[in-house]
Amino acid sequence: MAATLVRTSVSVWLPAAAHAALVSAAAAEGVSVAVLARRAAAAAVEAAGGRVAMPAPSAAVVEELRSAGYGLNRLLPAASGASSAAARAAIAEHIAAALDRIIAAATRVRIRAPADAAGAIPICADRGGWRLVRVTADPHSVSLWSMAAQAAGFRSVANWVRDALAGMHGLDLPRPPAPATIDARTVAGRVLGLVAQTETAVAGWPAGGVLDGRIEAVAAALYVALGSLVACGGDPKARR
Repeated sequence: MAATLVRTSVSVWLPAAAHAALVSAAAAEGVSVAVLARRAAAAAVEAAGGRVAMPAPSAAVVEELRSAGYGLNRLLPAASGASSAAARAAIAEHIAAALDRIIAAATRVRIRAPADAAGAIPICADRGGWRLVRVTADPHSVSLWSMAAQAAGFRSVANWVRDALAGMHGLDLPRPPAPATIDARTVAGRVLGLVAQTETAVAGWPAGGVLDGRIEAVAAALYVALGSLVACGGDPKARR
């Protein structure tokens, strides 16, 4: 007697417009939306951070920015206490090197939207209601999904599957940022504060030194990086 095939169901809610777009994509392949969802989940399991087409900085580059910020922070007491021209010249060299490290790290932290984002299908979640897709899979697969969802910071496997569908099919749905993006936003904000403190500490120093233009440059690099994290890194209010 053949063994009974055990299946587990995950209920994925989609905005009506997103559901319609996926129905069209599924029909073109001769499959169901549930099949597309299983494919998207499988892709997310294999993807970095458990996310499909979700831009995010690496944890390593975020740590580079944090370390560069610590380096600048350690120089602030000396900058505030430097009174002689020789002392200021010496500390200015160290500050310039620290600022250059921050610029380099900020450049690497910056993220960009996926290349196909311009072709994303516009979705408005509050129009047309929601549609339910029941995605069935074997218990082992669902267990993998659950582990990948938790690693990606999701409390709900269903929301994680919806996020994977959004990434796989270019749906313009709210997607939560990756943990590294959240961390990067916090670190970039703190380093901007340190740059402002540095600017105050050296405000009375003579012009024409190695710091001329550097503080403005590092602030600009951080604002560009932070702007990219906010614009392309996901919506913190999106469902997890």
